[in-house]
Amino acid sequence: MTLLYAAGISLIVAQIIGIYALVTRKADLVFSALMALLLVGAVVMGGVGAYDRIH
Repeated sequence: MTLLYAAGISLIVAQIIGIYALVTRKADLVFSALMALLLVGAVVMGGVGAYDRIH
């Protein structure tokens, strides 16, 4: 699995967690921090994956 696929999967997981938090009305700091970490990780993995493909 490449880093670009891992980045895409982490974005999907972040969206699922966000939808779950909204549906269950548990949108609190823990869910926000988890989604932020997943999004930052996805950006980093995507950037590194794109850099590796270019070079």
